[in-house]
Amino acid sequence: MKFRSRLVVNLNHLAYNYTQIKKMAPESSVLFMVKADGYGHGMIPIVRYAVTELGVKEFGCATISEALKLREELNDLEFDIYVFSDIQLELLENADIYLKRRIIPVISNVSELEYILHTDGFNYFPICLKFNTGMNRLGLDPSDAPLIVNMLKQHGRISVHHLIQHYANASYPMGSNERNISQRNRFIDIKKFFRDSGITLERTSQSNSGTIEQQIGFDDTHIRPGLMMYGPTSLLDDYKELGHFQGKVVSRLETYILRTFDVLAQTPIGYGSTPCPHDGVVAILAIGYGDGFSTRYGGAHLYHKGFEGVIIGRVNMDMIQVLFPVEARDHIKAHEIFTIWGEQEGDLLRFSMETKTIPYEVFCSLLPRIPRVYRLN
Repeated sequence: MKFRSRLVVNLNHLAYNYTQIKKMAPESSVLFMVKADGYGHGMIPIVRYAVTELGVKEFGCATISEALKLREELNDLEFDIYVFSDIQLELLENADIYLKRRIIPVISNVSELEYILHTDGFNYFPICLKFNTGMNRLGLDPSDAPLIVNMLKQHGRISVHHLIQHYANASYPMGSNERNISQRNRFIDIKKFFRDSGITLERTSQSNSGTIEQQIGFDDTHIRPGLMMYGPTSLLDDYKELGHFQGKVVSRLETYILRTFDVLAQTPIGYGSTPCPHDGVVAILAIGYGDGFSTRYGGAHLYHKGFEGVIIGRVNMDMIQVLFPVEARDHIKAHEIFTIWGEQEGDLLRFSMETKTIPYEVFCSLLPRIPRVYRLN
């Protein structure tokens, strides 16, 4: 673990984002997605704060191991946990975990539902069904809805705890994108079929972050914010005007300057001897791919004290080289704290676009060597 590089997580910004979401959908309950260690921000502190300070009572994980960690480390708190993908329900020890730890698997195929319905101990277990309406990843086939209803009734089940779908193209317009319209209509049909068949739907949800930003799916009982809880928009740049959410990025990635030195144009720098394109000052920063700062980030622009620099040469395991203009010489000093993102409004999104990645990946790539530090201001 490093001492002067850190991801500073502003919990007040998390609260702000949650408040903005609730203003948009005041009647909807929030199922907060905290998979991948809270999108790289630290799942345990994030969930504890969300439960105790924001009143969130439902969370979504990707794996049973994530859910089990939440139960073990936050056993003093009351909340529900859903496992959305890697449920591993067929393993006997995992079935025991679901039953004893109050963890809800999101069922995506008929064999998983059969297991729940035919296994002792699951008689009164809440059933959460996810349908594939067009994502074509995980999910029950809509054509199997009659079969599923019959299976439920044969085992005395007259209700579904939660019925779910997931959009494949929520970064595009919800009102005009044909795939989004198709998925929405399919989910409406599935909900109607279950209800017309005498099955009560206790909870329903379809809205991930991009959908929530476009104010779609608020007629369901729940919304499922992920990325937007951490600040960035999920909408593509061409469609940002369709969004109704202006979040605050909850984190600030900091490192520090190891050394600075003047360079002339064509001076070779680092592995591969990349020539400097112009005269300037180079700042060596104490972060690299050993911290999860990818080699793909070479060439991206960073900012310090109002000056724009560019990552020059290869990203190293433990450091990077940033070239600033000559005018920055008297302003950029060794041992100063250097902010990778969080220095300027919108710099995370600019960084993501420039490096041809997405905020999800930038967040999740950071390794444990970068400590997470939590602040309330």
